[in-house]
Amino acid sequence: MKRLVYLDWLRILAALAVVTIHVSAGVVTDNAQDYESPWMAGNFYEAISRWAVPMFVMISGALMLSSTREITIVSFLKKKLAKILIPLIAWSIIYYANEVRKGEIPFSIQDFIKRLATDDIMYHLWFLYMIAGLYIITPLLKILIQHAKRKDIEYFLILWLFASVFSKWLEYFIGYSFKIELFFVTHYIGYYVLGYYLFTFDFHAKWKNIMYIGGFIGFITTFFMTYHESLKLDEPLEQFWYDEHSPNVLLMVIALFMLFKSTKIGNAKLPWVGTVISHASFGIYLIHVLVMQTLYQQFEFVWINLHPIIGIPYKVLLVVTISTLLVFIIKKIPVLRWIIP
Repeated sequence: MKRLVYLDWLRILAALAVVTIHVSAGVVTDNAQDYESPWMAGNFYEAISRWAVPMFVMISGALMLSSTREITIVSFLKKKLAKILIPLIAWSIIYYANEVRKGEIPFSIQDFIKRLATDDIMYHLWFLYMIAGLYIITPLLKILIQHAKRKDIEYFLILWLFASVFSKWLEYFIGYSFKIELFFVTHYIGYYVLGYYLFTFDFHAKWKNIMYIGGFIGFITTFFMTYHESLKLDEPLEQFWYDEHSPNVLLMVIALFMLFKSTKIGNAKLPWVGTVISHASFGIYLIHVLVMQTLYQQFEFVWINLHPIIGIPYKVLLVVTISTLLVFIIKKIPVLRWIIP
């Protein structure tokens, strides 16, 4: 398949957005911010970035489900799962060892195995468990996709909207939702199929404009509703509006995908640094938390305490730059390059 520039742009932005989320997290969860200027700055950067993980899933769905290459289930799983399981085990060891070094947990082989099996080593590694699951069902899902008409896929997405978006919204506002067993269309499988749907089909200009407006509304809703609802809590943050399956985040990710697919923005030539970040995006995701922790604990002089409106983008740029350099170096070392596919 011809490499599509707009998907590279989306990978770059998603990598930056993931780092932004984790850099901003300390600001919006800090009770001392008292919802004043620093907290609001953190909320702004969080709100504008929450689409990041769904975007990674949609890009994977667009590429995996649209592929017409004939390949056996065993060959597919061997190829794809190796790119997930090897990094998962390797980075789990790295992060576990770092936690032991810091004295956060005692070393134990049994404890490591339990944490690895239950996704309890480092908070961002959950993505690898989720994407591995999507890869495992991809051969079966492709059978459905290959025989489905557009209206069939739209029916699938409607069921997903009900099961994973609308039901959560109902439960948040009224305390309960309809309990119908729709596990086949729940959680990130919806974003996986949505990526294929937006990637494959064309849309009238009217619908594109509606998507763009929806994306802006989604951002405004994420920002103001998080602030409004957080004021009601004893804790500093109401996280429902940050959730990847909230309707506002869904509107944002749809708008961004379509904006880069359908406009000149997504066709702009990548600068060399963009190409480097795009190729390193998965590695940046894997390593950036270790970089953040190390900078904060060992190199505090560069992790300076600026007002979040300036400090967050500064720290994001610093973390992404260092992470990209480390990924580049790791990929050049034969023994290590397997841990970053």
